[in-house]
Amino acid sequence: MKRHLVAAFVLWHALAVSASSLPSPGRGVNRSYWSEPTVQAEFQAWATALGTDLVTFQDGLYVAAVNVQAAVRAANAPFRQYLSVTNTAQSWKMFVAPHRFPTRLQLRAQGSDGSWAVVYEEGDDAPRWRGERFATERMRAAVFAWGWPQNKKRWASACAGFARDYFAETAEAAAFQCRFGKGASLSAAQVLAGERVKEEWVLERTVKRPAAR
Repeated sequence: MKRHLVAAFVLWHALAVSASSLPSPGRGVNRSYWSEPTVQAEFQAWATALGTDLVTFQDGLYVAAVNVQAAVRAANAPFRQYLSVTNTAQSWKMFVAPHRFPTRLQLRAQGSDGSWAVVYEEGDDAPRWRGERFATERMRAAVFAWGWPQNKKRWASACAGFARDYFAETAEAAAFQCRFGKGASLSAAQVLAGERVKEEWVLERTVKRPAAR
């Protein structure tokens, strides 16, 4: 009897983990994610390969993604409580494309004369205010997430926090600015030729120093 119970538990656990491991679109069914240049480039490549236009491909993909999402949720339904209690749900994302239009964080402070100075920037030999904080794995992951347009509220909250820290340390700062530079990743040939990424500044937010009380 004991062996039968152990076998039944092992089978149940294997089925639960297998169901939890099924690839799912996840938040990818939110079409606001699709406006990113990286995503659009991938979609265009697939649309061209399949001999269709981008709009038709995206509409068909959305319908397929919604159906897949529903099927995966139905497969997970019997095991959801068990996976939660045992903390064995599989949370990794599968088949992730390279980010071809990455963002690069820059923080600037405005002096009393109105001029702006960079206090932190991603990149070699760049200013590194609170560099040890931005070097942590957790912060790098957060910065990557903030660069996506659907995370504007989180990005605004993070920028306000950075501004509070800087104002507390530097009495001369009149304002603090957070922004991302976005540009297409260079090809191997472009890197060898010494070309630089052509960026534009996006998701810019400025926080003024609160008035003294």
